[in-house]
Amino acid sequence: MSRLLSLSRALPPHRVTQAQARATCEKAFAGEPGLLRLLRVFDRSGVATRHLAFPPDYYLSRKSFEERNADYVEIGLGLGEKAARECLARAGVAAAQIDHFFFVTTTGLATPSLDALLAPRLGLRPGARRWPLFGLGCAGGAGALIRAREALAPGERALVLSVELCGQIFSMRAVEPVDLVGAALFGDGAAAVLVEGGESGPGPRILASGTELFTESSHLMGWKFTPDGMRLVLSREVTDLVARRLRPVVEGFLRGAGLGVTDVAHWILHPGGRRILEAYRTGFGLGDLELEWTLRSLERVGNLSSASVLFTLGDLWESGRARPGDRALLAALGPGFSAEMLVLEW
Repeated sequence: MSRLLSLSRALPPHRVTQAQARATCEKAFAGEPGLLRLLRVFDRSGVATRHLAFPPDYYLSRKSFEERNADYVEIGLGLGEKAARECLARAGVAAAQIDHFFFVTTTGLATPSLDALLAPRLGLRPGARRWPLFGLGCAGGAGALIRAREALAPGERALVLSVELCGQIFSMRAVEPVDLVGAALFGDGAAAVLVEGGESGPGPRILASGTELFTESSHLMGWKFTPDGMRLVLSREVTDLVARRLRPVVEGFLRGAGLGVTDVAHWILHPGGRRILEAYRTGFGLGDLELEWTLRSLERVGNLSSASVLFTLGDLWESGRARPGDRALLAALGPGFSAEMLVLEW
């Protein structure tokens, strides 16, 4: 059994409204009438504001992938350090007391990985085990919590850190409709969670965890690697898969924990975008009340890839509305196509 001790989030300083983001894309795609006709996606995305590492004009500068990725490393280190330090401080735990360091990202590349660069800055022991994770995409935050739970012995502590700078994927050379969808949805941010093995502690315990890799779906979501960096792959089939196939998987997962859908008091779902939210409604019969935390997170900070579900969890946790005995389903979807799922109990 494991328990969450604390959670902290960090956002970069540049708060951008959806109107500002749309205006930036109008400039970027001024010579692409086909893309300009699709700008209405900004108005119905469910995003009102988000935070970016740089002001809007940065994204019009035609920087190379090498330059954008170098900026990812620099800004990502700062954001990750801020989230991690605050997370440790909230729990009153020293960095030297961390046994495992799980780092997840999907929006930048670094070798040594950012966790190796952050460990000495944070003051982690040289013997602390590092677990860098790349490729889980939007499911990475949930996936890292699951892997932390599996690695922890009683009394051990794991720091889980997600850093995503989705804005660094944007390029003036990106001219596909799906690139515009990404520009309308994604933001930047970092989130850290401290997990301890055992049942003692103030936060919710991880009651159960599970993973599902859907067959014949690897083409639905991911990155296409190009000379100018990573390009979003996002099929329209994702919505149908979530609407049709996710509920049986979730029900089977809950049954394994001795629970049913009606036992879920709080839904902590990755805010993939408007179409994914509609699929949650269709598949599970959820309304605005059940989707409150997901809708709120999407509106305020956009889609933060792996960090999103941790931001959503943070909103619920800090609200104080989860009462002792309440159970929450935390679930996120990512490339593969896969689902990472946890049951939390307060």
